[in-house]
Amino acid sequence: MSFSIPRMVLAALAAMLTTLAVAQTIPKQKGPARIFAQFDFYCLKHIPDLTGIERAAGFGEYDQLLGDDLAPYVPETRYDKLLGWRYHDHGDEFILTAMRGEADDAVKREAPAFAAATGTTCALRVPNSQPGLLLGELTRAVGRPADKTWLDGATRVYSWTHQKADTLSFIQFHAPEIAGAKAMLSASLFVKKR
Repeated sequence: MSFSIPRMVLAALAAMLTTLAVAQTIPKQKGPARIFAQFDFYCLKHIPDLTGIERAAGFGEYDQLLGDDLAPYVPETRYDKLLGWRYHDHGDEFILTAMRGEADDAVKREAPAFAAATGTTCALRVPNSQPGLLLGELTRAVGRPADKTWLDGATRVYSWTHQKADTLSFIQFHAPEIAGAKAMLSASLFVKKR
């Protein structure tokens, strides 16, 4: 399936992400600013271009996840393409995934007009050692507090949303309350089918 994004759609996503005070380089020091800069580099700068995300992961020469290693990240909804990589940074393990597919049940409930939309999601699973500081970094970068927060089991989800007539985009931070579980930063863009 061929998937091209019209310039107006890219402009809509850019409108949401324009407020991000993005660093030109990834900080060398371990911490929330470095984690956010990696999320920006792999996800925010490339979504919805899966090839761009794949190229960026290739530059890092990360281990591509295949088969059983990729299985834990397979979404419940139908998808056209799913990619994943594992890498280590300052001794911590990170998992980068990117997929293109259908809207999930949560999107269908929240925005029924996008129930049949095609979506691209890029997610970075990160150490959960400083969730408050990472949330602060994300809030600072987006320029406003989360539009919504909720509990999903033992995970607190913070979500920022931007909607236009033909596009719906989310940035989310999933902060588990369980010690040792990975937190997740994700960006999604849904485009109505024409």
